Amino acid sequence: MKPRKRGPTIPRSIVAQMRERYIFNFRLRPEALRPHLPVKWLEPQIINGWCAVSFCILKLERITLWPIPPLINFSTVSCAYRIGVMDLSGHQPEPSVYITDRNADLPIIVRTAPLLLADAIPALKAQMQKSSSSTRIQMRYMDGQPLFSGEVTPADKLQSAIFGSIDDFAAFIKGGVSSYTPSVLPDALARVDLYKEDASYQPMNAQIQFSWLDGVWPETGMEFDSAVFASGAKYEWTYRGLWEEPR
Repeated sequence: MKPRKRGPTIPRSIVAQMRERYIFNFRLRPEALRPHLPVKWLEPQIINGWCAVSFCILKLERITLWPIPPLINFSTVSCAYRIGVMDLSGHQPEPSVYITDRNADLPIIVRTAPLLLADAIPALKAQMQKSSSSTRIQMRYMDGQPLFSGEVTPADKLQSAIFGSIDDFAAFIKGGVSSYTPSVLPDALARVDLYKEDASYQPMNAQIQFSWLDGVWPETGMEFDSAVFASGAKYEWTYRGLWEEPR
């Protein structure tokens, strides 16, 4: 079943410089993930028998709406659960991403996202405390309820049941250009394509204290798999419109 595009689309792009990115990967089996995907044209992406759900944290600066230059250095910490999927809407399946929700700590993003990306982006409180050997991360909703917390330290090698090497992980991230997320309008997903420069990835050791999705999807048996750090790359998000299943 192919999706249907809802109405005309005026593409618009948001560009930013990524300073830091932390990616916490969780693994679950395809049969556990499939019921949580919202449409039939998205299927679990399977790697070594597993599916990857990643909690991604981005520290961004010089954010602007293209082609306007970044006259004011807007910066933000944003985060999202990023799920690797296969998009069946084209002539052949392609890697894609399903995002349960995006969050950000910059008010202008929270206010303009419904207009620019057809996506409701809730506000969050972000704390990232660095020491000489570790980084402590705590993400909370505005009412103080926890979203995610953990601590990371550098590692010599990626320890993962999903990815055989850090290069395998980099290829997985690079392959997911398109993303779908629930729209502010009913019964539709908003598509945003992310183009980014190649970044170098560093494996990390991580201790996870809290992950919001664990409580929402307890029946999936989701387990922590691995953590990765990246820095320094240009990001560009382009809105591609609303998509829905045909009636």
